[in-house]
Amino acid sequence: MMQEVTDKTKWDALHHATRTRSGHFLQSWGWGEFQEALGRRVRRYTDGNGIAQVIELALPFGGRYWYCPKGPLFGMTDDEPRAKDFFEELALKAKEAGALFIRMEPQAAVGTRTASVQPRCTSMVDVTRTEEAMLAAMHEKTRYNIRLADRHGVRAARADSADSVDAFIRLMHETARRDRFFAHPAEYYRALLRAGAELFEASHEGDVLAAAFVIYNGDTATYLHGASSSERRNVMAPYALQWAIMRNARTRGAARYDLWGIDTGDAPHWKGITRFKSGFGGETVCAPGTFDLPLRRFWYTVYRLVRKFRQVFSSRP
Repeated sequence: MMQEVTDKTKWDALHHATRTRSGHFLQSWGWGEFQEALGRRVRRYTDGNGIAQVIELALPFGGRYWYCPKGPLFGMTDDEPRAKDFFEELALKAKEAGALFIRMEPQAAVGTRTASVQPRCTSMVDVTRTEEAMLAAMHEKTRYNIRLADRHGVRAARADSADSVDAFIRLMHETARRDRFFAHPAEYYRALLRAGAELFEASHEGDVLAAAFVIYNGDTATYLHGASSSERRNVMAPYALQWAIMRNARTRGAARYDLWGIDTGDAPHWKGITRFKSGFGGETVCAPGTFDLPLRRFWYTVYRLVRKFRQVFSSRP
């Protein structure tokens, strides 16, 4: 029988008993608190084996849906019949709450495939090895750029200044303009820091040239958001930054560093960042993707039509 969980200790124990290769932190209690700090309602459910932390989100034409990032997750007994029962019970809970559909990123395909929300594929670096072994596994050009950054005097470490998040936000806006994507509002990054994410930065001659948010959860460190300056690209600050994060993760006893998002054919606009991340010698890990589980077929069809209509007109010059 599916029940809602409102006790942090109980949820932490359930969450710890589940496994997924990438994105485990998105089903943690702390990530739910971060979403609540942004003004979103969060619900957590379990049937004793599976768990689903869902975020209630509004639709542009009215109504709402549930989003379960990198979940649901299951424990040791993730057999198909029990998983099917879990999805059916979760669907009932969502329908009772008035959701039109559930958007999820499960460990096996279910429902209607839709555009990815979280990255479907990532590169994961084994940080249990020696530093020499990690460097040896990298692409030759990546090793060269790490050493070049060191020769230029780039210094990278965890940020400990109160002004560091403001420097990150400035860099993020610069990166968004340069690479043509939309950054989150400034408060999102400040809330992320308050929620326990860690900020690393790479500096050259006193100026911050690259910075990144990293989340530690279980035995995994995840690179969540990164930004870099358009100035002094020749000193290779982003390479120094990533190497510092990897070394920090190793020192703290992490098993892997998740670089969080690469292109394997369904995200061609990520080719540049994929080339950068792949140079660090990680293993490519892919999940099935993002799926919608419609609860009210008519309104879900309306939603899909409206979304398609908006995409067509937004792409026109």
